[in-house]
Amino acid sequence: MMQEHIIVPYAGVGPLKFGMTREEVYPILGAPLSLKKCRFFDESTEYWSENGLQLTFSNADGGLVEIGLSPNLPNVQLNGLKLFEVPGWQAFKALHDWDNAPLITAGTTIFLKLGLAAGGFLNDDDADKAIAVFVNGRWDDWPTEET
Repeated sequence: MMQEHIIVPYAGVGPLKFGMTREEVYPILGAPLSLKKCRFFDESTEYWSENGLQLTFSNADGGLVEIGLSPNLPNVQLNGLKLFEVPGWQAFKALHDWDNAPLITAGTTIFLKLGLAAGGFLNDDDADKAIAVFVNGRWDDWPTEET
């Protein structure tokens, strides 16, 4: 289990780097609790830490393309800010200060400059909060609502 989860935009989270294969990830995290294949994309998502850590792999090349982080994980940080340990509005404001032109889709805010998507922060309900850190290009062609 990782003790901290330092987000590096478009690179990964801590020792988990985009493009890594399962064979490279398992020595760091151990075997996943469960696995789910995506119906719409050629991808599979694997779950660790009571489903708080979710890794999505491309089935095409086996590489890591997205890392999902939830409030049950310790020390989820971007630029030194612990995203789940400050009030939701404060975390959201910091993200917006770092990327003031995010995309909004289905209640999720996508900060392309930061390489992450955030949900649930404005409601400030920990059960709803989630961060997804993604590989470069993942959201480039996504239809979004203008803000």
